[in-house]
Amino acid sequence: MPADSSRKSFGKRVRALRKYRGWTQEELAVKAHMDSKSMGAIERGERNVTIDNVAKLARGLGVEMHQLFLFDARGIQPAEEVSEQRILDLVKTAPGRRKTLALAILGEVLNHQD
Repeated sequence: MPADSSRKSFGKRVRALRKYRGWTQEELAVKAHMDSKSMGAIERGERNVTIDNVAKLARGLGVEMHQLFLFDARGIQPAEEVSEQRILDLVKTAPGRRKTLALAILGEVLNHQD
């Protein structure tokens, strides 16, 4: 696979994961501690991403680094659906009463004795 094709595949994967989360490029940039201007260039495959930025993107998206390279994956892989970061993001963005309810439910589930 040529380098520019790899960059485009990587960018499409980042875009797919970002859209799955329902985030804008700016929101991902904030979560990944990256410049929002570079996010579009990454997603279009115009920017060659360093390993440090791959790590930042993975943390920001709440996935493991290798999951950014699953170019042929259709949708989100099972391991990506449940992550601590995803749970934290859902709770953080919930309105007050829903946040309280979500925390109560999560506490009950995690403390449940099988």
